[in-house]
Amino acid sequence: MSTHLAVFRSPKTVEQILGGKKTIEIRFSQTRQEPYQSVARGDIILLKGSHGLITGQAEIDNVLFFSNLDTGKIARLRQEYGREAIQPDKYWQTKARSKYASVIFLRRPDRFITPLKNLKRDQRAWAKITG
Repeated sequence: MSTHLAVFRSPKTVEQILGGKKTIEIRFSQTRQEPYQSVARGDIILLKGSHGLITGQAEIDNVLFFSNLDTGKIARLRQEYGREAIQPDKYWQTKARSKYASVIFLRRPDRFITPLKNLKRDQRAWAKITG
């Protein structure tokens, strides 16, 4: 089991996960980068807004990886997982040229009583912390 830190642009997204409303996180990229093929069922994701503290965590229930994406495949991902991923149209538009996707199914969201300070100093939106 590994622990990862996921940074979200909007604190609202973290709240949606911790509230159990957002049950799928989809990360797209142009290149093979985390979390692509670096996360697995049972891993823990620490949740952080881009300008805040780590306020909670969720466990990975399942994960699917996709490569060689094109606009048609991305449209199918949106159709299949978009409702649970809770992403606005603009998000999907900005991801139209992505080549890789990690579809991460979340369970057991847990809000921390005392938020944690950031564990990393770089600009990456995803980082493997342990494991």
